[in-house]
Parts: sequence; C-alpha cells; structure tokens
Amino acid sequence: MIIAITNSKGGVGKTTTAVNVATSLAARGRHTLLVDLDPQAHATRCVLEAETERNISRFIMDRPSQATRAVSESTLPNLDLVPSGADLTETAELLSARIRREERLSRALEWVSEDYQHIILDCPPVLGILAYNALIAADLLIIPVQPGVGAVVGLDALLDATRELRDEEDIAYRILITMFDIRTTRTNAIVDELLEENRKRMLKTVISKSEALNQATLASKPVKLFAPSSRGRHEYDALCDEILRLRPR
Repeated sequence: MIIAITNSKGGVGKTTTAVNVATSLAARGRHTLLVDLDPQAHATRCVLEAETERNISRFIMDRPSQATRAVSESTLPNLDLVPSGADLTETAELLSARIRREERLSRALEWVSEDYQHIILDCPPVLGILAYNALIAADLLIIPVQPGVGAVVGLDALLDATRELRDEEDIAYRILITMFDIRTTRTNAIVDELLEENRKRMLKTVISKSEALNQATLASKPVKLFAPSSRGRHEYDALCDEILRLRPR
C-alpha cells in the first residue's frame, strides 16, 4: 500500500507521522520505503546518516526504469529511503514543464513497489507539483490535523484537488488528530466538530502533545529510538497497528 502523509497546512506533525509510521512498520519486519518529497528534508535527516547523490530528484526525473538507483538504505533494518535534496525546489520547477508531470512519481514507484510491503510518502506542506504527484500515486491519504483555530483549513482544498487529479469522487483518506491536549476544552470542541463531519474517516488513534516527540524531532530521530518507552512511541505503534487493519474505502 502507498500511503501519502499530507496536509497543505504546516506544523501539524506531518513529517513526524511519516517517519514514525515508517519506522514502526519496519520494526515489525515489513519492508518499507520512505519517500521524502519535502524540500526541507527533515525525514531524510531522521533515517539517513550521510548525504548521497541518490535522491528524489533522480527518482522522478530519470527514466522510471532507473528508479531503483535513487533508493538508499536507511540506518534501520527493513527501511529504505528515497532522500530529499537541496535541489528539490529546482526539480519541481523543471518538472512543471514535463509531459504527464503529475504522474512521474507513480510511474517510478511502479518499478520499485514489488520490493516493499508499504511505501510512505512524506509530502511537502504546500499544494504544488510535488504534492500532486503524491496525491495521484497514493492508495490512501493520511491527513494529520492539529486541533486549534483553523484546524480544517485547507482540508477541502486538498480533497478537491485529489478528486480532480484522479478524476474520482470517492477518495480513500483518513484524518489523524495530532498534538492533542485533553486538558484543553477548546481542543475537545474542535475534535467533536471534526468527528461530526468526518466520523467515518477519523482514525481512532490520537497522537498526544508530547515533549518526547518534540525532542525527537529536534534531534532528528524516530521516537522509537529517541524515547522508546514514551507515550509518543506507543501511540505511533498503535497508529501502525490501526493502519495495518485498514480497509481504506
């Protein structure tokens, strides 16, 4: 299954979710590929120790049959990575001039997908050509949402863009609540609102606001390695369990 972790709103735990879902899947012995489509390259730094010329730019710009040449082994067993790179913003501009530009990623993934049980796409925090490639390639969208003012801003635009790109009305997606603080009344009210409008699309697992997750992010480490006994680690393991049980539609 190809899963895109996406939201056009930044600061919602998108990369944190992509990294920790990928590492949790890999820890279960499931061969997993993490694809870093974010020019900021946070996911890459979490699971790759040394810089490499193998990167996402080569993955989507070279011939699809050459896609395996852009894949790197991560620091963790069962987890490979297509790294982001400093040239990704420039690559996005070049990609915009290509024929079938929104399909470059999906065509490349066809050449590597048989090697993996799961492919996790860490999407950029803006709707553009890189995100469009992910939205077309994915079997399932997981949309992290942080409770707060404007929590659902951009959600409709993201789903509308996906429907238009795929020419499909019924999009397979799930909403993940992140940075949840049970002590905040306003937070609970917003979650209730989300549940009312998207009840069938809400993941049961909720990711709590967590200092361990914050520190792991700052240290560029998966929480499983940085704080193995933390709530954040156990919540992402629970999320992984839920994903494995999912029937997306």
